[in-house]
Amino acid sequence: MDLAGKVAGITGAGSGFGKEMALLFADEGADLSLCDIDEDGLADTANLVRNKGRKVTTSVFDVAAEDDLTSFVDMIPEDFGKIDIWVGNAGIGGPGSATELSADAWHKVIGINQSAVFFGARAAGRHMLQKGSGSVINIASMYGLRAVRNRVAYCTTKAAVVMISNVLAVEWAESGVRVNSVAPGYAETPLFKGTRDEEDIAAQITEVPARRLINTKEVAQACLYLASDRSSGVTGHCLSIDGGWSTVGGA
Repeated sequence: MDLAGKVAGITGAGSGFGKEMALLFADEGADLSLCDIDEDGLADTANLVRNKGRKVTTSVFDVAAEDDLTSFVDMIPEDFGKIDIWVGNAGIGGPGSATELSADAWHKVIGINQSAVFFGARAAGRHMLQKGSGSVINIASMYGLRAVRNRVAYCTTKAAVVMISNVLAVEWAESGVRVNSVAPGYAETPLFKGTRDEEDIAAQITEVPARRLINTKEVAQACLYLASDRSSGVTGHCLSIDGGWSTVGGA
């Protein structure tokens, strides 16, 4: 198993990409520390992980609360003895034109999609640097690679995720800690499907060269690669999983 003996922390593990990652990482031998604001979803993920015979701890909080996030990360080495993998996955959407977007909406998206990614990665990185190894994976978006109308907050934060990851990769590479980002496209997640009707989804699929949605397992498999020693030479890379959307420039 690719992650045998390793310990991973994942934010936003109650559904979507985070849940899929937790289950796949457990299948590959990892023990897990998971968090989400959705208590019921988190409990379901944890139960599924336990059924696979892996150890798991959980914590319910808003990742935008920096002190709670840092405390969560710091508890992982206390509970498991170390942290080998960190996935900054939690995120929210952020529709709204630049002229109409409220300050509160802007700061909320920044807090969850950008600040929490940095503070989580930094907290995990401090532990990894001490032991001289580790893999940090931050979930960006294809919308962080291209400008999209009426998504100024979301595009800005996801572009920041890519750059945060790249800067940390450069700073930490010599110490044996790798940092990469993953940029999913339109995907079969509650976040995507819950904000669009079937007509909107069909229209957006026409923008994708592959003419389909990405599934959560495809993203989890990419994260497994980056988490494992199979990607030992990969750092400072953003892996797009979008069916070709970003290659042709999107909408």
